[in-house]
Amino acid sequence: MKVHYLTIGEVAKLSNISVQTLRYYDQINLFKPFEINTSNNYRYYQNTQLYYLDIIKSLKYLGLSLEEVKSVLKLKPEELVIYLENQEKRIEEQFQRLHNTKRVLQRKKEQIQSFVLEPNMMTVSKKNLPAQKIVKIKTYNMKVDDIPNREFGRISKVLEDEGSIFDTLYGGAFSFQKYEFLNDINYDYFFAYIVTDKDFEEKYEDVEISVLPAGEYLSISFVLEDNEYVECYQKLIDYIEKHQVVIDPIVYDVWMPINYSASKEDEFLVELKIPIQTT
Repeated sequence: MKVHYLTIGEVAKLSNISVQTLRYYDQINLFKPFEINTSNNYRYYQNTQLYYLDIIKSLKYLGLSLEEVKSVLKLKPEELVIYLENQEKRIEEQFQRLHNTKRVLQRKKEQIQSFVLEPNMMTVSKKNLPAQKIVKIKTYNMKVDDIPNREFGRISKVLEDEGSIFDTLYGGAFSFQKYEFLNDINYDYFFAYIVTDKDFEEKYEDVEISVLPAGEYLSISFVLEDNEYVECYQKLIDYIEKHQVVIDPIVYDVWMPINYSASKEDEFLVELKIPIQTT
């Protein structure tokens, strides 16, 4: 290859890198000119050096810092192959993490929309719901007004240990029957949705991985104020009796915070849903 010399301006134009960047590369010993004229400090490069600028740009494109680029440029070809293989694996892991994050965002959006965009608040309706994976924990003598910090703290830890996150929608399950007072309701278990596709590998003594079955549900949603819980539960009972609906005798109540500020009073949207038996 015929060698000839280029000024820093010519190198900048040919490589699409600014003169300021080339001077900085010189300062940090990343890419130095072949020769510097001591009388005027003009930098001159050999045309053969442009190849290394292409390598630097490609490594920066991979997300490497300039210090990492300096280290990589010192590798032998066989070492560079191993390094690039490791980078490929890292990028694939990042891609998978972003894919999972996108799925979580989509599910969260769908869940919140199903609450916020509910057109018939405090009215019984029928919904076809997909199967939903949950983490559940058995409870003892827990009432609607109780605050299950211990139970949901445990569920949250299990989800985080498994690489998932605690859902902002959570709930409980109790037997369907007529209750004289709200405090007569005892939850059988509390649960939170699993919003990632990751399979849980570990087994736990106190929590269980389960599924809310797909199918048709009776549903009623409301803002939790005053006696709305009792009123809406009674509406479900009345609807079932009036229309002779055959149900599975279990009630799922799902709670979603309306505000997320610790300085504001707690507000919740609640959905009560009961699975309809298939014929």
